[in-house]
Amino acid sequence: MTAPSAAESPDRYHPESNIHLYLAAKAASTDTAALLAPATHDRWSVKTAADADAQALTTQAPTTATIAELIAQPLPAFLPPDGRSDGPEKTVYQLTATLQAFGREADGDYHMVMADDQGNTMIAEIPNPGDFTSPSYFATQITNTRTAFDSHFTITEDISAPTAPAAAAALAAAGATGFQDVNVPVTLTGLGYFDFKHGQRGVAPNAIELHPVINIVFTGAPAAGGGAPA
Repeated sequence: MTAPSAAESPDRYHPESNIHLYLAAKAASTDTAALLAPATHDRWSVKTAADADAQALTTQAPTTATIAELIAQPLPAFLPPDGRSDGPEKTVYQLTATLQAFGREADGDYHMVMADDQGNTMIAEIPNPGDFTSPSYFATQITNTRTAFDSHFTITEDISAPTAPAAAAALAAAGATGFQDVNVPVTLTGLGYFDFKHGQRGVAPNAIELHPVINIVFTGAPAAGGGAPA
């Protein structure tokens, strides 16, 4: 296992964060699934737009961007554990691209692999409102987006309930096998967010995401009974 790249450096994370601990362990080749699980749940308030910085974004007009432009954004020097770094994380973006594949993650999020015609990919995520631990400034938009996604792919779920621990464990164990390939053109609106690289499908070179996604418009033909991902 190789040491983290510049995009994975623990230095930009809070020294006591689970992400920092996981990446330090990865560099020492001592990382484990037990360390990864809490690391991927770090910065949860930012991922669900429940952080104080998100309030200022509720009135911000979306900035149109391409995947190529987003993955070229420089990495912040520091990512606050409960707030947003300047630049992309304080920007609402609108992105038109291809939804290449999606899967439901252990934390309840829909993980969407976005792609352009140049082969660039990045991730966008729609949280499950039932998994919010604090009120989100975009709760209504996220709920509407999740409902629109479920309707398009004929997925039945209760978004008022948290992801069950047993289901979360099964999803975590499924990993990449839980993805469904769809290749559907969409236009997304979402908040910029920098994650960290941990082998996730479609991750950008700088690990930038739209997270949370607060609107989705399907610009292609409706899917034919896709059903929920495994």
